[in-house]
Amino acid sequence: MMRVAWIVRVAMAALLMGAMNPIGAWAQDARPDARLQFSSFSVGLLFGYSQGEGTLDFAGQRYPFTVSGIKLATVGISRVSAVGQVYRLREVADLAGRYIAVEGALTLVQGGGNAVLRNEKGVTIYLQNLQQGLELTLGGGGLSIALTDPTEKVIPAVMENASAR
Repeated sequence: MMRVAWIVRVAMAALLMGAMNPIGAWAQDARPDARLQFSSFSVGLLFGYSQGEGTLDFAGQRYPFTVSGIKLATVGISRVSAVGQVYRLREVADLAGRYIAVEGALTLVQGGGNAVLRNEKGVTIYLQNLQQGLELTLGGGGLSIALTDPTEKVIPAVMENASAR
């Protein structure tokens, strides 16, 4: 029994080390292809679920998207606000997909953190987030991003900045 617990700890450490791969840090030396922001709400009791929405600024346009995810080994409730830089994004459609994350976090009232996410198309997102609530997460999970109907909601990023003046 103790050996199984040790193997699980070693596996989690290896996954965390892989997520913090120094090769991935080289991507941050380059200019990001896009930027994004989103907010979500999560709730969990052993398994957690989160749902939210955000926008992607890419090639002078703003694209709305939704996020949803499942976490393992989590308990609590929280609200997350995140901003991120997106690398290796060649087409806006490449943003959509499943992203894998391994995490361990504790949020008491308010906390923050960083995450590196990567999807099957090679798109890498470096996130900085702020969490509010009460939540304990000891496992990993996944995050899915889906673009909403771009024909209705694509907003020229330049036009929005001009109208704010």
